[in-house]
Amino acid sequence: MRSLKSDLPPSNSHTLALLHPTPDEKLFIWNLNGQSWRGRLSLPAYLRRETYLENQDFTKDGGITFWILVDTTAQPNLRPILASCESLRKRALIAKGDGQVEEVISHGIGSVFCNPEFRGRGYAQRMIEELGKKLDTWQQVGNMMTSFTVLYSDIGKMFYSRRGWHAFPSSHIALPPVYGQDAACLPAMATQPLYTADLAKLCALDEKMLREELCRPTESERKIRVALIPDVKTMVWHHAREEFAAKEMLATVPDIKGAYIKTSAGDHMWCIWTRTFGSDEASNTLHILRFMIEGERLVRSSETKPIVLEPSNQEKVQAGAALLQAAQLEASKWDMRNVEVWNPSPLIVLAAREIKPAVQVIRRDESSIASLRWHGVDPEERSKVDWVANEKYGWC
Repeated sequence: MRSLKSDLPPSNSHTLALLHPTPDEKLFIWNLNGQSWRGRLSLPAYLRRETYLENQDFTKDGGITFWILVDTTAQPNLRPILASCESLRKRALIAKGDGQVEEVISHGIGSVFCNPEFRGRGYAQRMIEELGKKLDTWQQVGNMMTSFTVLYSDIGKMFYSRRGWHAFPSSHIALPPVYGQDAACLPAMATQPLYTADLAKLCALDEKMLREELCRPTESERKIRVALIPDVKTMVWHHAREEFAAKEMLATVPDIKGAYIKTSAGDHMWCIWTRTFGSDEASNTLHILRFMIEGERLVRSSETKPIVLEPSNQEKVQAGAALLQAAQLEASKWDMRNVEVWNPSPLIVLAAREIKPAVQVIRRDESSIASLRWHGVDPEERSKVDWVANEKYGWC
């Protein structure tokens, strides 16, 4: 792609537009952003990974859309690519206080990148503004208005908030791995490992319970509750990333995808995880994609109120600790330096403190900031939105 900086239009030019790349342009983008994002993968392996990930059940058949900001006066495959990004179609739920839950199409934005040659010219800002307009009706039946879209900012809160994607709670707890010599300290409650074949049934149950949760009355009937659906295609896409990296770097593929336990009252609890192989071994992290607790009765935003546990929840704290320790054991097998749970509920925090009393909730201000744009025309609705199940599985 040509890149004569002196010939580039300004970021407010009417000739700029957000379009889709040709296959050659998409390959050019991957070669370019791979210099920054490939981590410990070789560049050829990174290119293979991107092709592999765009052909998962979650992403194929229009599940992923590639976008580029270009000058429309230039020819495809010759035009400079000023900035690029992706949007991923996501199943989502909305409840507006009347007890009715609606399934909608949402989108997650990822891989936002500006060619280093062209930075400082406002192209990334123009691209995101144009993307907001595109996503207003993108892939909606009958050209209906999109309800909401999400992204995860690694450049703080302000850039995207100014363009409509407002920062939501972004916190996590972290636990160290547990190695063999510490295994004797594990709780008496036994967990079962989860494999890929187990996920479809659990994800279907999760969706059912999430719909039921959204139907429950809220403190304010005017509150809008939204959630991305933690379906099996989403989980398998995350696992495709870890499996590709593990095979390339370690010549083996992890098979255990989480842990499950059932309480004496018959409530299901499980966590599904993924291993993130960072740019170096010190940044390897086992992320809990989804931590599901059936019948949890603790409000996630109850930090200012004392927590009084019902007897059923007391057992769930112990079961949650068992699930977290299963994750710690798995982390040690794969040289992960931490186990992270995003936006943990009070019950999960209590479970973590059964293992490590000093665990604190870490609030992120710069990286992986969960951000949501309400696309509705009523600006007051934006302040009413509550993002339920704002966990790692939603990341893209």
